[in-house]
Amino acid sequence: MSINTEEVTYEALETTDVISVELVPERKGLILKHCEYYVSSRRHGTTVTRRYNEFVQLYDVLFAKYPYRAVCCLPPKRVVVGGGSPLFLQRRRAALQRWLTLVARHPVLAHDADLRTFLCETTPRLDKPKHDEFILAGTQEDDAREMSTDEMQETFVSEQEQLRLAQLGLGRLFKIIEKVEGRCESERADIRELGAALHSLSSPSAADTVRWARMREALRAAAELAMEMGDPQDLIEDEAMDRTLLALDALGAYRQLCSRLTRGLHAERSAAAAAAPHSAASHVLRARHRYALRCAVEEARIARAYALSALEILPELLRTQGTSHARVAALWADLHTALRHPHSKPTHK
Repeated sequence: MSINTEEVTYEALETTDVISVELVPERKGLILKHCEYYVSSRRHGTTVTRRYNEFVQLYDVLFAKYPYRAVCCLPPKRVVVGGGSPLFLQRRRAALQRWLTLVARHPVLAHDADLRTFLCETTPRLDKPKHDEFILAGTQEDDAREMSTDEMQETFVSEQEQLRLAQLGLGRLFKIIEKVEGRCESERADIRELGAALHSLSSPSAADTVRWARMREALRAAAELAMEMGDPQDLIEDEAMDRTLLALDALGAYRQLCSRLTRGLHAERSAAAAAAPHSAASHVLRARHRYALRCAVEEARIARAYALSALEILPELLRTQGTSHARVAALWADLHTALRHPHSKPTHK
């Protein structure tokens, strides 16, 4: 395996495959209900049904086979009597889709036989591998065009710090956007509550004068508007937010890989130093050490591509937030108009 020094781009990764994970409408089980998912792959042209535990099996196989690759963790499984809340189930579905997308678009993992089985076979059988990627790759001749081991070590340390900062920055941006979205939804909830209050005030009374009747008509019009337009928004697929979360997952997986490698590489160096200089064991340890560094450099390029993609789509993410808040502002303006002119048409859409 030689290092490809060309830049990895999000567009190139995206063309590898498009993965879709959708909830099967009907949950199974009498008491402890479980979900099933329709898993589709555009590359293979397949749609199969999978349970969460089958995702876990695939993760275990890939993690054992590719110890030097950034395989991110699965979303947690939560056992709930009667099934989970719709929001929890949708968020876990989205997280599973991101996880499988990262795997299916990975330059190495995308060609794995077990992944193909998972995506294509009706009843997949996934067995733990007997050997990891280094053993399966066989003896590799050093390429003069490759970086030296010391250069790869320096690159590993440098990329680890830069991508750590990228993960922290994107994570901070995501939390801010989450808070902004939460405030927008809270404002919609307030508008719905306002509509209920206006509706209670709009009930006619036998003692109403003409002015009271006009006022109640205006209150009724405003109440209907508030309750109609303040309805909670369905969970909408947002490409900008999806790419941000995809980048955070990729960066998180890379950070976990770095943590594993930092411990593992130290152990390999110590073992190689303790072994006889020209022994077969010493040679294998040095080769594995170099192989791990080579993989780390490649994984950094992949993580960097996802991070750049998230930053490039940031303007769209901000535009989406601006649009949401503009709609709420227009709704307040329409409520004002409805109270002043009950028969006017709202401008909010």
